[in-house]
Amino acid sequence: MSGIRMPDFAVPVLIRIAFRNMREHKAKSAIIGILVALGVVVIVLGNALMDAATSGVRKTFIESFTGDIMIHGPSENAVTVFGVEAMSMDAETETPTIPEYERVLERVRSDPRVASATSMAVAYGLLAMDADETIEDSRGDGREGVNFGIIFGVDASSYFQMFPAIQVLKGRTVNTGESAVMLTLKQIEKLEKKYKRTFTLGDKVLITGFGTAGMRIREVEIVGVYQREGDASSPAPFIFTDIDTARVLGGLTLGTDEDVKLDASQTSLLSAADPNSVFGDDLFDGDMVSAAPSATGAKKKFDSAASLLGDTSKRELLNKADSGAWHFILARLKDSNSAPAEIADLTRWFKEQGIDAKVTDWKGAAGSFGKFADIIRIVFNIALIVIAVVAVIIMMNTLVISVIERTSEIGTMRALGAQSGFVRSMFLTETLTLTVVFGLIGSVFALLATLVLNALKIPASNELLRLLFGGEVLRLVPRVGSFITTIIMVFAVGWLAHLYPVSVALKIQPVKAMQTE
Repeated sequence: MSGIRMPDFAVPVLIRIAFRNMREHKAKSAIIGILVALGVVVIVLGNALMDAATSGVRKTFIESFTGDIMIHGPSENAVTVFGVEAMSMDAETETPTIPEYERVLERVRSDPRVASATSMAVAYGLLAMDADETIEDSRGDGREGVNFGIIFGVDASSYFQMFPAIQVLKGRTVNTGESAVMLTLKQIEKLEKKYKRTFTLGDKVLITGFGTAGMRIREVEIVGVYQREGDASSPAPFIFTDIDTARVLGGLTLGTDEDVKLDASQTSLLSAADPNSVFGDDLFDGDMVSAAPSATGAKKKFDSAASLLGDTSKRELLNKADSGAWHFILARLKDSNSAPAEIADLTRWFKEQGIDAKVTDWKGAAGSFGKFADIIRIVFNIALIVIAVVAVIIMMNTLVISVIERTSEIGTMRALGAQSGFVRSMFLTETLTLTVVFGLIGSVFALLATLVLNALKIPASNELLRLLFGGEVLRLVPRVGSFITTIIMVFAVGWLAHLYPVSVALKIQPVKAMQTE
């Protein structure tokens, strides 16, 4: 006897058998179905949230900080638009400047893919009203109201046109050639709380820059109050200044690499054990009224001191910005999807021209901030894997119980000549029918849940939620691809779950199975 083979019309028959068994085993079908439906709801909503987070982070950085691509100088460390990402501040972690800046900028702006380009430099500093206070604040002496800021020195003629998400609430943007600053409302509130006075446009504050070049203090005028679009409540640490102010605060000055060399006559002042060796014993000894030196002698000695200490040219170089120094060139493309091709072309051009510059996309320019959404998605996917494993185990146990209860039925079918392939197909069809039916039910519930959550307009109360929500309120937009992927996933879970129960069913001898009640 060759046994019963599955005819061509067996698939509709198997589907009818599957629905019959689902009706006859309502409790077990409900357990599996609820697991499948909940899994679909979690996956669809989770993917919608991850998509919103990814889109929100991308939109925030491209429209507010990085553009589509960023060009920077050579560095062994990761360079972001906020500076070099490193654990310490030393010469190796100083943000590099772009070599042959003018040529590079001309190449970028002439590229047909580029819609707009701008340049900037970055520094770090503290806001205060008094120089002594800024020094104490930088030491971290536990003072309240420390106003730290990441200073963006920008090309005022192009930066704010390229980043319209930077909105001016009061005043105006900074202009090139002036010592000016734009602050947020939060930064001004901190100043007002600390000094117990009102700050208005036109008031002047001090910025103490610090870094590898040491500390530098600049007085700047408040010319504008700004916020990023849809981000009024964020305590953003970003301070916008004119480019020369940022250069000085960041150590990008003409005298940065100057070596100060003193001849023997000049070093005599530093090596003298007694200051009188320079100015003369009679200048500091005795009664300065009755035993004063002659006017001519005193003048000669003071002129000698002035000749040693009065040359301020080196110091002036340290306070004069290097007008050719830029840390970054940022570019917005006509089509953001062309960023990989643009990066490849620029990298090749740099190599051909012998220019030691680097180019990266918005994610590289954003640094660890740009990886935030990816990290969240990885965590979410790991959670999905754990949920899937648990679901497979529960579904498998439920199906095993179902198989045991149907031992007599399976044995009778085997005794009548049903081949193992038919039995496998029967259980597979039943499991997949169950997952498809409840998967569709779960998809409907996921869509309804999305509509309800969007209607509630849940607000983002902090920066983390703003990134996760992709804006000020939660707005989920499930993709069609997400539903298709989810159905495929529950199919896979159902297929894995049915393997062991079927192997158990096929091990039962037909005669023995028929004797089982």
